[in-house]
Amino acid sequence: MKYSAFSAVSIFVGTRFTLSSKKANQLVSFISALAISGLVLGVAILIVVVSVMNGFERELKDRILSVVPHVVFFGDAADSDWKTRAEALMNHDEVIEVSPFTQLQGMVHSKGTTRPIQILGFEKDRTPAIFYELLEEHMLNFPSSNEVLLSEVVASALNVSKGDSVRVFSAKTAFGGTSVHNFVISGLFSTRTELDQVLAITSMSHLSKISSTKNAMTGLRVQVVDPFMARQLGYDLLEDLPFGYGFRDWFQTHGNLYKAIQLSRNMVGILIFLIVAIAVFNVTSMLMMSVLKKRRDVAVLKTLGCSRQDIVKIFFVQGTIIGVFGIVLGVIFGILGCSIIADFVAYIEHGTGRVLLDTTIYPIDYVPVDMRFSDIASVALSAVVLNGLATIYPALKASRIKPAEELRFH
Repeated sequence: MKYSAFSAVSIFVGTRFTLSSKKANQLVSFISALAISGLVLGVAILIVVVSVMNGFERELKDRILSVVPHVVFFGDAADSDWKTRAEALMNHDEVIEVSPFTQLQGMVHSKGTTRPIQILGFEKDRTPAIFYELLEEHMLNFPSSNEVLLSEVVASALNVSKGDSVRVFSAKTAFGGTSVHNFVISGLFSTRTELDQVLAITSMSHLSKISSTKNAMTGLRVQVVDPFMARQLGYDLLEDLPFGYGFRDWFQTHGNLYKAIQLSRNMVGILIFLIVAIAVFNVTSMLMMSVLKKRRDVAVLKTLGCSRQDIVKIFFVQGTIIGVFGIVLGVIFGILGCSIIADFVAYIEHGTGRVLLDTTIYPIDYVPVDMRFSDIASVALSAVVLNGLATIYPALKASRIKPAEELRFH
């Protein structure tokens, strides 16, 4: 008898072969369980890993690049007409925000501890939006005169808190000498990024008075619509500034981080995909064992009129049922894993007292997760395709069984 596509007989017999649990088939059942477990773990881990790497990429764009300027323009230190420069840049449609700033780099000292520090000074009405959000989030006021807002990481290292005083040492000139500045901590904040290792904020007017620039800005921080077009926009915007200005974009300061995230995502994805592939080909081993156990059944089916194509379909159905079952479970556990991994890591950190994501090593101090339907579908579809390929050889092997040879002693 011949059947088009997957006939009811092929599906029925393939399903019966899959669900059969005779004692004689304990080894096959064990290998089937092993194959399903491998698929579940492989698919679930791949979904979690890809989602976490997506999360790091998203946080780079949404959090880190909201704190880090997309483009910074530097010019003559004596140029005090920053309002005109800022207005010229804001005329561009691609520019979201322009913030003049003064910068002071040095060492901060308190209670016998010294750390590197980068103090950014802003005008109150031109403070970058992200820093205003931080002020509101931590219920802080904009610092005045000799006040400074200190990151929680730096404050913890110095063992200081709101109201304490710190001393900042900086170079007096490019040729040497040291200046000492006293600040009062008016509040603490956290960006939850690697920037917390050195960051502090104060008023631009006060910082420019005590720094070597003297009443002038250090540069212009510019946020643009598309951060990945920052370099090209930098060249375009440079045409609206006087001769002597230059710029630096975020690719120069954090480009390696973005490349590292992309490389890590690709490499880890490939490794986990290989694990899935190995798990899928456990299905091949299981089906080969099933073929050995079902040789007599296959011979009987052939004598009843099943063609070689029907036998192929039967074992293809068996492999597909096992594969799809494992893949569906893997997707479910992968989604569950994505939903709890951030809390799980936080729980481990709290329980052990150890920081797993230290911002001296990682760009952020928490596990970001960004589940995307397209990635989950791609993982599941790839696993289904690999599973289908894994069933071909055993199915063909079964179709070549000769009824006369198998049944002559029965």
